[in-house]
Amino acid sequence: MEKILLVEDNPAASARIRTFIQKMDPGYEVIVFPMAGEAYSYACRETISLFILDIQLADYKGTNLARQLRALEAYRYTPILFETALAGEELTAYRDVQCYAFLIKPFTETEFREAFMSAIGLSRQLRPAGKKLCLEQKQFILEYDVSSIVYLEAFGKKIVIHTDSPVLGQKQDTISGYSLARLLEMLDDPSFIQCHKSYLVNQNYIGKINKTDRQIVLRNHSETIPVGAKYQSALW
Repeated sequence: MEKILLVEDNPAASARIRTFIQKMDPGYEVIVFPMAGEAYSYACRETISLFILDIQLADYKGTNLARQLRALEAYRYTPILFETALAGEELTAYRDVQCYAFLIKPFTETEFREAFMSAIGLSRQLRPAGKKLCLEQKQFILEYDVSSIVYLEAFGKKIVIHTDSPVLGQKQDTISGYSLARLLEMLDDPSFIQCHKSYLVNQNYIGKINKTDRQIVLRNHSETIPVGAKYQSALW
């Protein structure tokens, strides 16, 4: 799941941009901060795929925030889009912080979409190759990006693997010959936990947990996942 960090102190402007992004793909996680300092602290803790920055912010300028981000090894090349009414800052944005695009307000949805899709495409190319899970079946081998696996569900001797992709959408495959315990070992990723005797879940896709009903609500998915009493300590 790609995280987009939007730094904009005008609620109407941030709502408009969020709408543009979610119309392209509701799977994007858009995080909004009105202050540069708050955004910087968040970026230091998380992994951001694309930054969208206003320039005139309450605490300090978006160009200064961009300089701070570029000083971090993790964000030396991460695409930055500026959206601002200050056309005079364009040279600084391109020359000093190597921004990907500079949008002058008011910009159209088409202008934003073209800049965004181009920038997110670059972000995907720059991303290091993710961990793969390869599962051998009778006549073929299935390969999964571990980060795209939402949850795994056991039905008797079969396992259903539920995945998510910005391109392919939600998908599921039924496999045999593996137990949940074996798959958890093969995944070898702390994001995955067993929440029920029949379920493994990727914590990155958890939207919220209903303790009363013992249910996990997934982000951007309609399914809910049960939590077994034996496994609840891993979640709360």
